[in-house]
Amino acid sequence: MIISGEGWRYYLNSILYYQGFAVLHELAHLVCALLLGLVTLSELCQNGLWKTFLLEATFFRRVSVPYPEESWKVELLKASGWFASTAIAIILHFLHRNGAKGFADKKPLYLFASYLVVVDAFATDALGFRQLFTLERAAIAPNVLTVFCGNFGAIILHRAWFEKGGNLIYDIIEKMIQITMMRGAQSGGIVTFRCKETKGDTTDGHPTFDMHGSRTRVVKSKRGDLSKMLRAKMKNWSFPSLNKNPNYLDTIRERVFFAGHTRFATTSKATFDGTHPHQWSKPKTLNVYNMEKLKDNDLEDLSLGNAVKGTAIMKRLTKSGVREIATPTKTRVENFISHNGDFEYYSLNGETYEFETIQEWLEKALETPRPSSVDSAAIAGVIDLIRSKGSFMLSVRYVVCLGLPTSRIDADIDLPSHREYDVIAKVFEDSLHEFQTTTPYPLHIMAEDEGKRMDLARKCACNLTEDTAISESLKKFVRSEETGAGLYNFAVAVVNAFFDNDLLQTVRIFMSNAKGSFGLCAMSSLDAHRQVCLAARGQTMSLAFYPRKQLILWGSEQAAVKAGLNMDSPEMFPSGNSLDTSILNLKEDVLRLDLDDLGGEICLVDYAQDIYETSPVSVPNRDIKAESVMHNQARLYIISEEGHHHHKEGTLLYHRMTKLTKNRLITDLQPDSPDLIANDIRDTPGICASIQDDWLGVGNDSMFSLNRLTAWNLGRCLKSRLEKYANKELHTCPNRVDILVTGCEVSLWLAEQFASDLQKSFPKLRIVAVSSNKLLGLYGQEEINIPTIGHSISEQSLNLDDAITIIVSHSGGTFSPLGCSSLFQSKTDSIFVVTSEWDTQIGKQLRSFDNNEGIGFQLVFNSRIFVTGCGMRPAEPCLVSVAATHQLLTNIFEFISVVILSDDRYKKVTGAVVTLKDLQILECCNRENIQALEDIAGYDVAGLKVFNDGGSTEQSLREAGNVWAQHILENVKAYIMTIIYIIGTVVSGYPLASGIATGSGLAADSKVFYFLRFLDALIYIFLPQINIIILRVLERRHLLHRMVGRTVVIADIPWVAQASEAFLSKIFACSYSIAGLTVFSANPSDHLVHRMTHRVVRGSLLICGRPDGRLSALTASEQAASLSINQASSIQSLGSTCESITIGHNPFKLPLTERAIVLKRFRPLFLCEYLLGYKEGDDLGLDVSVSLRKSHTRTNMALDDSLTRNKMIQAHENNLLDNTLKKGKVTFKDEENSSEKPDRRRAALTKGKSSAALLGQYKSLESTTVANMQNENCIDDSSQFPLSQMIDVAIKEKKWNSAALRVFQMIDLDGNGLLSKEEFVTGLQNIECGMSREALLLVFEKFVKNDNGTLSIDDFFKIMKSNELEIEEYTKPPIRDRRGLIQVLPDTRENFFGEKLVKKTRNGRKQIATGALKSQNFAQELYESRIASLQRFLAMSVMFHQMGSKVERFFRLISFGLLSYRIDRTHSIMRIATTASPVSGADVRDRKRAIFYMRRIHRSVETIENAWLGYKAKKDIEEKKE
Repeated sequence: MIISGEGWRYYLNSILYYQGFAVLHELAHLVCALLLGLVTLSELCQNGLWKTFLLEATFFRRVSVPYPEESWKVELLKASGWFASTAIAIILHFLHRNGAKGFADKKPLYLFASYLVVVDAFATDALGFRQLFTLERAAIAPNVLTVFCGNFGAIILHRAWFEKGGNLIYDIIEKMIQITMMRGAQSGGIVTFRCKETKGDTTDGHPTFDMHGSRTRVVKSKRGDLSKMLRAKMKNWSFPSLNKNPNYLDTIRERVFFAGHTRFATTSKATFDGTHPHQWSKPKTLNVYNMEKLKDNDLEDLSLGNAVKGTAIMKRLTKSGVREIATPTKTRVENFISHNGDFEYYSLNGETYEFETIQEWLEKALETPRPSSVDSAAIAGVIDLIRSKGSFMLSVRYVVCLGLPTSRIDADIDLPSHREYDVIAKVFEDSLHEFQTTTPYPLHIMAEDEGKRMDLARKCACNLTEDTAISESLKKFVRSEETGAGLYNFAVAVVNAFFDNDLLQTVRIFMSNAKGSFGLCAMSSLDAHRQVCLAARGQTMSLAFYPRKQLILWGSEQAAVKAGLNMDSPEMFPSGNSLDTSILNLKEDVLRLDLDDLGGEICLVDYAQDIYETSPVSVPNRDIKAESVMHNQARLYIISEEGHHHHKEGTLLYHRMTKLTKNRLITDLQPDSPDLIANDIRDTPGICASIQDDWLGVGNDSMFSLNRLTAWNLGRCLKSRLEKYANKELHTCPNRVDILVTGCEVSLWLAEQFASDLQKSFPKLRIVAVSSNKLLGLYGQEEINIPTIGHSISEQSLNLDDAITIIVSHSGGTFSPLGCSSLFQSKTDSIFVVTSEWDTQIGKQLRSFDNNEGIGFQLVFNSRIFVTGCGMRPAEPCLVSVAATHQLLTNIFEFISVVILSDDRYKKVTGAVVTLKDLQILECCNRENIQALEDIAGYDVAGLKVFNDGGSTEQSLREAGNVWAQHILENVKAYIMTIIYIIGTVVSGYPLASGIATGSGLAADSKVFYFLRFLDALIYIFLPQINIIILRVLERRHLLHRMVGRTVVIADIPWVAQASEAFLSKIFACSYSIAGLTVFSANPSDHLVHRMTHRVVRGSLLICGRPDGRLSALTASEQAASLSINQASSIQSLGSTCESITIGHNPFKLPLTERAIVLKRFRPLFLCEYLLGYKEGDDLGLDVSVSLRKSHTRTNMALDDSLTRNKMIQAHENNLLDNTLKKGKVTFKDEENSSEKPDRRRAALTKGKSSAALLGQYKSLESTTVANMQNENCIDDSSQFPLSQMIDVAIKEKKWNSAALRVFQMIDLDGNGLLSKEEFVTGLQNIECGMSREALLLVFEKFVKNDNGTLSIDDFFKIMKSNELEIEEYTKPPIRDRRGLIQVLPDTRENFFGEKLVKKTRNGRKQIATGALKSQNFAQELYESRIASLQRFLAMSVMFHQMGSKVERFFRLISFGLLSYRIDRTHSIMRIATTASPVSGADVRDRKRAIFYMRRIHRSVETIENAWLGYKAKKDIEEKKE
C-alpha cells in the first residue's frame, strides 16, 4: 500500500495531537505536585527541572516527582492525570458538537486523540496496567543505620579557577569524586552557594548579603560513571552562565566552596531523595540580623582583588561613624549537610531518643514532612533547629524544642506553629529595638558583653509578661523559675541562642548529644559567605591546603585531597621553584590535616578572615586558638570532643600535618585509564621487584627503607616476647595468642595463608588469623558482643594481651581493620599494618598511637607500617594489590623466621621446624620469581612489553581466555544472527527453504511448499540453537555443550581460589545478562568434589591450579587435585562434560582436561627432581637454564651479599683436616688424595609424568636407596657395617691420626697440650685452612667445654673429623648482610638444591638417604604457598582479564560505544568498605578506654598477687628457719 502525501499529513497530525494531549496529561501531574508542595516553582526554574520534565513528558510519557508519604496524596497525584485528560476530552467533545469556530472539522483528529489519551490514562493511572510516570520513593527501612559513602569538597580562594568555563576546578572535583567513589557510589550530589544582592540594607553599617544554595544530585545507572554525570550537572547548575557570558566571571565571589558526597546505600534503596547533600527544611525568607563587620582596609590591601566590589556585601558604615539601631533584613535561610556514617541516638536532658522517634518529632518541630527516610536527613533537621544565630524566630524555635530543661523529643508533643514563633520573635525584635534606643551598642559588641545580654533578656521577659496572649501560649513550655524553665530563663536562652548558635556552636551541640559515627560537613546560607564546618568521629576526614594554588580540599578519603597535586592550575598563579630537599616550606608546600576520628574532632574553616573584622566564632568558642593557614587567608578552629586541645603544649598545628609535596613516603595518584586492570597486570612484576629491592636495599637511593625500619621494630617486639618465654616469665597457655593476623576479604585470605605458614614453621607459638569483623564484634561493642557462631573464637578462647598484631589492609581504610587498629591499642603495644602506602588511615592511627605514647620525633625508629608501594588502586577487581601484599608477606615471613632461628633459645621455645637452609631455598625461589611474573604478565619490571618469538606464557593464557570469552558470547552472537535472519526473510518474503525452492523454479502451487513452510517454521523455532551450532562449528568449539549461561568453577589452594573468584566475578559484574557469568571456588584437595560435582553440566568451565607434582612434598597434593578434576570431568551427558583447564608447572596434561597451561620454571631443581633425572633446560624449553637465570640482572644485584657469606663458609669436600692438608702450606708424605670422581651417568630424562607416576617413582627411589645400602658385603648379619668400608677405615685410621696430631702440635705454640682460642684461630688461619676468623671462632665456641676456655686433643680431633654439613651447622650462615641488615642470603653456589650433598655422598645419587631427600619437603611446601601459588594467581588473572575485556569489547563495537561498560568497576562502585558493616563501630572509642582500664586493673591485681605470694613464701621460709 502506497500512502499519499495527504495520508502522511493525516497520520502525522494524529501523532502530534496524541503527543500534545499526553504532555498536558503529564503537566496535570506536575501541577498537582506543585499544589501538594512536593516540588516548588523555584526548584523548577533554578535547577533546570523544567527541561527534564519537558524531555520526559514528550518522549517517555512520564514525569518524575518526589513520592509523598501520605497515601491520599499518592492517590490524588495519580487521579490528577486522568481527571485532567477526561476534562479536556469532554470540553473538546462539546466544542465539536456545537460547531464552535475551529472545531467543526469532519475528521476531528484532535477529538479521537483526546479519547485515546483518556483511555490510556484511565488504564494506567486508575487500573495500574502500566505506569507511565515515575514516582521516586525510598524504601522505608525500620532502622536505617549504615551507608557506605564519602564526603569531598573544595574551597576556591581565587576566582581565576573559574576561567575557561571553570574546567580547571571541575577537573579537580571530578578527580575527587573518582577517588571517593571507591567508598561506594550508587548516587551522589554537590552543593554550592551563590551570593545575590539584597534589596534591603541594614542601618547599623553591617554588610548585607543573601546566599542561595544550588544543589545537584544524581542516582547512577548500573553502568554509568557518577563522576562524569555529576560534573555535567554541576556545570549546568552551579554557575551556568560561565559558558554563555564571558563577563559573568566578574560577578563570582572571591571565595566559593563546593561540598559533595557519594553514597552507597546498604539498608535502603539508592534513591534520589536519599542522596546527599541533605536538606530537611525548604528555603525560607526570615528576618535576620547580620552581625558581620568588614575590615576597613579590605578595598586597598587585598592583593588578590575582591570580586565582591559593588555588591551588597560592600555596604559601609556611615561617614560619621555613628551606628544606627540594628534592623533585620529579609534573608534566605537554608541549611545543607553531607554525612557518612550512622546516626543512632540523640540525648536531650538526660533522656536518649532513638532515630525513628527523632524523625517523627522533626516533622512536627519543623512543620515539614521528612524529605527522606535515611538517617542523614534527620541530621539536617536537627541542624535546622540548632542553627539560629541572628534570627529571633529560629532562636525561639530552638529554645522551645531543645533549649529548655523541660524540652523533650516526642512525636505526640504539641509544638507552636511557624506563625506563633513569628509572633513571639516579634516581641524580641521590638525589645531589641527599645534596648538599642536607650543603649546604642552594635550587635557584635552586645554579643561579647554578658551584662548587656542579661539586660536585653530582662527587657524581653518583661515584654513577654505584658503580652498575655503570648504568655498563655508559652505556658506549655515555660514553667516556674525554680525549674530553670521560667519566663526569664526562656528569654535568656533565646538571647544566648540569638548571639551564640553559629555554625561551629551548632555542630558542637549536635556532636555532643548525638551517638553514632560521623563524617560530617555542615553548611548554612547564613555562614556560606565565609565558613564551612567539618566533624569526624568514627569516620575519617582530611583537609589539604594548597597555598600556591589558592585551594583547600577536604574529603573522607585521604587520597581524594591529593587530587590537586598533579592537576593544572590557573596560569596567573606562580609556579615557584621546586625544592630538591624535603625541608618544610609553609608558604609553598601542600599540607594535609587529618582530623581525629577516634577521639572526635570538629573543625571550622573560616576562609574569609582577611575580609571580615568580626570573629567567625561566637563567645562560647572564643577560647579556641585560631590557626592561620594559606598565607593567613584562612583560619581553622579545632575542637576535640575529648576535651583537650588539638595539639600538645609546645607544638604547632603543622606538627600534626602531613607534607604531601616533596615527600618520598607519599605515593602519587594513578592516572585514569580505560582499562585499569591492564595497568595492574603491567605493574605487577615491577612492584614485586621493587618490594624485593627495597627489602634488600638494592637500587634504593633513599637514606633508609621504611620496610626495613618497620622490620627492625617488629624484630624487637618479637625478641622481647621470646625472651619472656626463654626466661620463664611467660609460659605456654592454650588461649594466649602470640601473633595475631587480621584483615577483611582478600586481605584476610592472604593473612590466613601467612599465618598458616608461620604456624607450621613454629608450632609452639600460637599464631591465628581472624577476621577484623569478628574481632570488632567481640571487643568493639559496648553492651552486647556479637557471638561468632560456627567459629571457635571468643573472649575466653583468645587472650590477645600484648599479642603481636599484624593488620593486613591494602587500602588502609577498610572500616573493620581501621577499627581494630584503634581498639587494640588498648590491648597491645605491638601493632603493625601491611598496606599500600605510608599515607593511609590505619597508618595515621598507628602514628598517632606512638605520638600519644610520647615517642615524638623518635617515631621513625618505631615504625609500624609495612608498605607495598602500590598506592591507591581504584580497580575493584584486586590484582596488583593482592600480588604485592603476598610478596611483602613472604619477605616478612622470612624475616620473622630468621630472627627466631638466630638464637637457639628461640628455636627451642618456638619448636622451630623451618631451617636456615629452607629459608635459603625459599629466598632463591623468591628472587627468581620476578622473571616468572614477567613471563606470565607479558611485561618486564620497567613496564615494557615482553616479546618472545617462541611464545610466552601470557600468550597461552590469553588464547585460553579468548576461547572462554567465545563461550560466553555465543548467545549474544546467536541472537544477532537470529535478528538478522528474521528481518531479512520477513522483509524479503522468502524464508530459507521456501526461498531456495522458489529460486529453483518450483511452482508456487506445489504441495511441496507445505512441507517447506513447515521446515521454515521449524527453523524459526530453533533458530537461536541453530546459530549457536553454526558458531561452534566455525570457532571449532564443542558442539554438545548446553546452550545456557556459563558457570566457572575455580579450584586451587584457598587464597588463590577465593581471590580469583572475587576477581572474575567483579570483572563480569557490569556485563549484560545475556553474557553473564556465575563463579564458584573450591579447594581441589578438599571439597571440590563434594561441593561442585553436582553442578557439572555440559559446558561448565573448570579451571584448576595444580601444585608442582615433580616435587616430592607436593606429589600427593597434585595427585589429589588431579583426582578431583578427573572425577568432575568424568561426569558426562551425551558424551560431553565440563571443559577443564589446568594451570601449573608440571607439563603433564590430564587426559580428561581440555587444555594444560604450563608455567615455566625459573628456579633451580630440587634434589628430588635431580634424582629423577631432570636437568636444567628440560621439558621442551619450559624450564630456564641456570646460566640464563644467573645472567638475569636482578639476580646479580644481590650477589655480593651471597659471596660475602660464602667467603665465611667455604666448601669442605671431605672434612676440616682434609681441607687443611689440601689448601694449607703443610704437607705430609702419608697424605693421600683419593677424591672420588662424580658420577656423570644420568638417568633417562623424565618428563610429562603424571602425579601418580611420579609418586610411584619416589617410592621406588626410596626402596632402592635402602636396598643399595643393605646389599653391600657386611661383617655381620645386621647389614649395618659394610666390609669394604670397615677395611678402608682401619687402614686410614692410623695415618689420619698421625696427620691430625702433627697439625695440633704445629698450632699449639706454648706446648701445654691445650689450644687457646687465639692459638686455634690464628694457627689454622696461618696454614690456610680455608675458613674465616668469624667461622673459626664459632667452631671453637661450639666445642670448648672446660672452664678455662681451651680445647684438648680429643676436642681438636672431633673438630677435624667434622664434615662439611656439620661445619655449616656449627658456623651457621649469618643472618645479616654486609650492611648489618637481617637478611636471608641464598646459596648461589649450587646448580640445584642439594648439589653439595650429592657430591659428598660416597656413591653419589645411589646412596642419598631418604631423610636427606625429605629434608627439603618443608622448603617445597613453602615454595608452593609463597611462590608457585602467586604465579598461578597472576596466570588466572591474566586469563580472566582477557575474557572480560573481549566480552566488553564485543558489546562496545556492535553498539558503536552505546553498550560499553567498565570491567574494572562493579555496579556498586565499592572498592573500600569504609562504614561499619556488618559490625558497628560506634562504640570503639568507649570500648578502647574500657579495655585499657581493665587491662591496667588486671595487671595491677596480678602485680599485687605476685607480691603477696612472694611475701608469703618469704615469710614461710623465715618461719621454718625459726
